[in-house]
Amino acid sequence: MRLILVSNRLPVQWDGTPNVGGLATGLSSFLSHWKSQGHEVIWVGWPGKSIPEKEQNLYAKKMLQEHGTIPVFLKQKLADSFYNGFCNKTIWPLFHYFTANCEYSDITFDSYEEANEEFAKTIRSIYQPGDWVWVHDYHLFLLPGILRNEFPNILLSFFLHIPFPTFEIFRLLPERFRTKILKGLLGADLIGFHTQSYTQYFLRSLLRCLGIENERGIIYFQNHLTKTAAFPMGINVEQFSKYANSIECDTIANQINTNHKNLKQILSVDRLDYTKGVLQRLNAFELFLKQNPNWIKRCKLVLVLVPSRTDVSSYQSMKRAIDEKVGAINGSFGTLDWTPILYQYKGFPFEELVPLYKNTHVMLVTPFRDGMNLVAKEFLVSQRNGMLVLSEMAGASAELPEAILVNPNDLSGMANAIRDAIEMDETEILTRNQMMISRLKENSVMDWANKIYLETEETAKRNQNFQTKSISPNSELLLPKTKQPIFILFDYDGTLVPFQSLPHLAVPSKDLITSITKLSQIANVSIAIISGRDRKFLESIFTGLPLHLVAEHGAWHKAPLEPEWTSLFHSHLDWKKEIKTHLDEFTKRVPGSFTEEKEYSLVWHFRNADPDIGLNAAREMLDELSQISSNSGFFIQRGNKIIEVREYGTGKGKAAMKILPNKEWETFAFGDDTTDEDMYRELPETAITVKIGKSETIAKYRFQNTDDVHLWIQNLINYLTKVS
Repeated sequence: MRLILVSNRLPVQWDGTPNVGGLATGLSSFLSHWKSQGHEVIWVGWPGKSIPEKEQNLYAKKMLQEHGTIPVFLKQKLADSFYNGFCNKTIWPLFHYFTANCEYSDITFDSYEEANEEFAKTIRSIYQPGDWVWVHDYHLFLLPGILRNEFPNILLSFFLHIPFPTFEIFRLLPERFRTKILKGLLGADLIGFHTQSYTQYFLRSLLRCLGIENERGIIYFQNHLTKTAAFPMGINVEQFSKYANSIECDTIANQINTNHKNLKQILSVDRLDYTKGVLQRLNAFELFLKQNPNWIKRCKLVLVLVPSRTDVSSYQSMKRAIDEKVGAINGSFGTLDWTPILYQYKGFPFEELVPLYKNTHVMLVTPFRDGMNLVAKEFLVSQRNGMLVLSEMAGASAELPEAILVNPNDLSGMANAIRDAIEMDETEILTRNQMMISRLKENSVMDWANKIYLETEETAKRNQNFQTKSISPNSELLLPKTKQPIFILFDYDGTLVPFQSLPHLAVPSKDLITSITKLSQIANVSIAIISGRDRKFLESIFTGLPLHLVAEHGAWHKAPLEPEWTSLFHSHLDWKKEIKTHLDEFTKRVPGSFTEEKEYSLVWHFRNADPDIGLNAAREMLDELSQISSNSGFFIQRGNKIIEVREYGTGKGKAAMKILPNKEWETFAFGDDTTDEDMYRELPETAITVKIGKSETIAKYRFQNTDDVHLWIQNLINYLTKVS
């Protein structure tokens, strides 16, 4: 299998120089293993520089041959607006909760759309059926949706390396932006996040922004299902621990210790960015020295700051502020023979970074917000006796609760954490570290990537099963196969008519009534409307038509053109008064909801309620009612934006079998809800069953919407008229 890995930047710079750190470093061991299994890897991304058009073909050929990469060519103006604009002035600050830093621009969002289209264009030129396409990070939110439209059966994963914010933060995006981002992501088979919290924030944003619910993390959208889950990214544990235990690493670490005069080393390693909280960390270290003068001349902070976005003025200002703070601390506390902070404004290669980790007594990883932070994990597996001080705002904190967790906004708490870490008993440190290291060994970067691949493959298989049911309303498979009489069962809401905000607004069009009338007048055709609606409503809609009407999910039946309704079962309804009181209480609590009372059932509607409040209330109601339903004469069923409580013994399955005149008839059944699954289950195996909508079903086929049902009715009329 070929892996097409897609990210904003390639693993090499425009001139072929390897990029140090980031995704390229994190995935290197997995990609090596993937290739060793005989699989091919192609990495698609922007080379980081605008390449003149006349040089692009030669450049692309060279990059593919030498590095296995395919560049996406973006004009410099587009790249600036896309990357420095929408990516770094809108998405990056917003998703890290720096809302005051955000800019919302139609111009940069248009560039974001155009850049995603350019990425899709490049992938389109190389994609082959059977490829696994793995898209990475916030620069390419729209790409999965574009590719899904192009290649409906593409095997596609998306992983977000930064936090996904809460709904209240995400909703700050203009509606056009957030709608396209969410719908774009739903083109993937699998959407992966670092933590369960980020996953839940995404699902809640889907619900609140688009009204799309999920079933245990599975989302059904536009005839496609997408799985969401947490996959905490790991590191190459073996690589770090093996080198940390080598003689070469020991030699370098001992030299560092000698140079630092055996002082206790406090280490900070970060890229220059306002989300990392470097200045706050320096303030906390300063407070630590003030509050703990006994540690003056006994410790040293090694501050490693990796240059980033050096051409951006705000980052230049940040760098100056950090420089000034380091100078101020060294000036205030330093002596001729001791400097509190060793400041290194550069990146360190692996062979120098691991000895730094190994020689560290306290590791400070205290970002204001971070998707994961692999530095914390690298430190842990590179040494045994150092203590990790970790921000509770970093995704890694969910995996590493044995670290000393701090709030980066709490200066006193951070200063105290430094003291606690540097003075912690070695036995306590070893105990905590062993627990965290054991956990990291169980979730290496290899495990992480393999899980994502396997989950994507499994979801893609479910999608194939899901989509094989989809069928055109004009398909010959949905036409009668014999000369036997025909019996057709239609659900009402969501099948014959679309859902409306209020039930009484859901009425059929004149064209539909005309079609049903024509169909019912054809010889040897019988039609039943089998619905949860009450008797009065069904009779008012289909008055005068020769149809079977079944109301309240099978509680009542009216034969064609008969004046009276007959009950299909006997009931006491002892439970109804008590349950209505419960439902009315929820109606008072949830604005926009209401309770509908029928003879044999009660329905609580929350279609017009706030999506989040309504869904949470529905879950609470289900839990509450299920506790009192045992041996109480009723059962509870979740429907489309409703909770229905009805009498035992009712049900579309039982009702359908009671009104079917003969099992030898050719039977067709159409429905959209969970209540219709009972009908599909009870009908003869020969019955043609059709699900309307996107949720899972045992029906044999699937229509997209009510329009497909109307088309099928018209197609059947034409067929029967022709053959007669």
